[in-house]
Amino acid sequence: MRIINVMGASIDGRIASHPTESDADRKRYGFTNEADHAHLHRLLTECDAVIAGGHSVNVSGGVMEGESDKGPNPTWILCSNKGFSWDAPIWSRPHTPKWMVSKNVLSADRIGPAVRAIHYGDESFVATVLSACEAAGFKRVLLFGGGVINRQFYQAGAVDELILTLCPVVVGRATGVPVVAPELDLPVRLNLASLEKQGDLVFLHYLVER
Repeated sequence: MRIINVMGASIDGRIASHPTESDADRKRYGFTNEADHAHLHRLLTECDAVIAGGHSVNVSGGVMEGESDKGPNPTWILCSNKGFSWDAPIWSRPHTPKWMVSKNVLSADRIGPAVRAIHYGDESFVATVLSACEAAGFKRVLLFGGGVINRQFYQAGAVDELILTLCPVVVGRATGVPVVAPELDLPVRLNLASLEKQGDLVFLHYLVER
């Protein structure tokens, strides 16, 4: 199984100018455009699952769908210790499979209909998610973050690749959300596998050095 961190970041390493930034804001600021949407759609159709913070997905308006011979995909593994009401944007696209990962058991009205609930309790968050993915037979899993979730996966040595879209914007704000939130015990070294330029965006593909 490969864990692939997929992020779009500003020149100064921020994935958003503030934690509640919407997709409309991101497009207006220059974080994304049609080329980036096409890039993400291709990655979604090639993966089995996406790990993402529930808050980020909710403020973005819900999950994104790919399509394969298996039907709507991928499985979205949504991380939240509070859950969401059933009418929240995160539960849009009801046919796309979803899991909700939380530290403790959430009440049924906070995890949405037809959602698999996973709680890790006193165990490792990352190890619990990885074990569930492996048990489901996933081979290619995208890690969409945000910064705190990314830090936990990098800290655990669980990330195999980074696909980074370098966006033509400088955030320069204290509220900006970093690709990886502090603190990592040690820096993570990357090897550049490929790069591609489309308009003002640069798509960088790195392999994590072992």
